[in-house]
Amino acid sequence: MVSSAVALETLDSLIQAVPAVSSHAGIRSLANKVPLVRTFAESAAVRDLIAQGLGESFQMIRSILFNKDQSTNWQILWHQDLAIAVKERHDVEGYLAWSIKDGVPHVQPPVEILEQMLTIRVHLDDADEDNGALWVAPGSHRMGRIPANKAAEVADSLGTVLCKAAKGDALLMKPLLLHASKKATSSRPRRVVHLEFASFSLPHPLNWTD
Repeated sequence: MVSSAVALETLDSLIQAVPAVSSHAGIRSLANKVPLVRTFAESAAVRDLIAQGLGESFQMIRSILFNKDQSTNWQILWHQDLAIAVKERHDVEGYLAWSIKDGVPHVQPPVEILEQMLTIRVHLDDADEDNGALWVAPGSHRMGRIPANKAAEVADSLGTVLCKAAKGDALLMKPLLLHASKKATSSRPRRVVHLEFASFSLPHPLNWTD
């Protein structure tokens, strides 16, 4: 967790920009719907953090707004982020479990692809156990793909940590990190701008979306 990763002025601009699309629990392709999000993803504040894990050359490959409050409240069981978003479906060896989410093709790539990606979750609100902050299982991202029916067991064996965050904090994580969140019991919102990055191209003819 990086404390105060985003300047308050920038944070306030993001908060003002997302209400028009925040009536749902999750908004995919956020940067295409809120141009300020793309500008933010290309800012020094974000790029300096991502560069620590991916080097100097990378691109944003997916953007999502997660909006949890009393009207959009949900529980997420222990899982890894196994799917990536691509422009078009092309059958390539090792790329499995195709699906369509909000009109965008998604697929599960080989583990080595997921291992090279990095996600940043920027908190637009304070987050704690009462309003559904993220739980993680440290070290689980080094264990490859974990069967869904074993995820909770593995998380328990590793120990779990609640990622309490203040408004403006940023959490950096690997897609293969086991994570979960409980339903909010508070009326306080928990909005998160979720941005994924990669420093490589997909095998031809697959292409990233964002």
